[in-house]
Amino acid sequence: HAIDTYLPKLVKAGQRVAICDQLEDPKLTKKIVKRGVTELVTPGIAFNDQILDHKNNNFLGAIYLEGKHSGIAFIDVSTGEFYAAQGDIDYIEKLLQSFKPNEIIVQKNKQTKFKELFGEKHYITTFDDWVFTSDFTYNLLLKHFNTSSLKGFGVDELKSAIIASGAAMHYVFETQHERVSHISKITRIEEDRHVWLDRFTIRNLEIISSLNENGLSLFDVLDNTSSPMGARML
Repeated sequence: HAIDTYLPKLVKAGQRVAICDQLEDPKLTKKIVKRGVTELVTPGIAFNDQILDHKNNNFLGAIYLEGKHSGIAFIDVSTGEFYAAQGDIDYIEKLLQSFKPNEIIVQKNKQTKFKELFGEKHYITTFDDWVFTSDFTYNLLLKHFNTSSLKGFGVDELKSAIIASGAAMHYVFETQHERVSHISKITRIEEDRHVWLDRFTIRNLEIISSLNENGLSLFDVLDNTSSPMGARML
């Protein structure tokens, strides 16, 4: 009953929280009731309304660093949105600034390189190299989407993006979230279809947030939405 009080504080402090429940009916056993971990809540993976910001996505990010063809993916398990892209380091940084993931998965042996490139302000989770392999990630995605290829999603030839996407989905499965049927597609982010603004321009134009304590941003002025879905779309 106290979970709604403590869970948001722990997750917002950057902790992973294991939730344990009874796994059997006490009326059907004479022994101690079996218990187990039923859910793992992390900064990037949460369904709890007390943790989620109703006006912003809660993205989990995954990055596969590979020079000019690095891959990146974003999943919001609360909405089912799943995005993937591939490009050089500058492009990857633009996407990090735009999507603002609350947690990022990287290879354990590239953790130092990630911090050198993107700073230490991100909350990082690491996996061993075998998670970031082509065969493992490709097959994992095929199994999840129940397809024979990824051509229908437009990412079939983006090797690094597929690896990042598969690593992100692996983490979703690892945290014991079986409720993932609503993640039904990957959307490819195409760089030339967007106008990109760097974080300094976004800040100075006060598009998302104001520079002044009681000031209004452009978003605040335009936001007349009446539901969380509407606010997130805007």
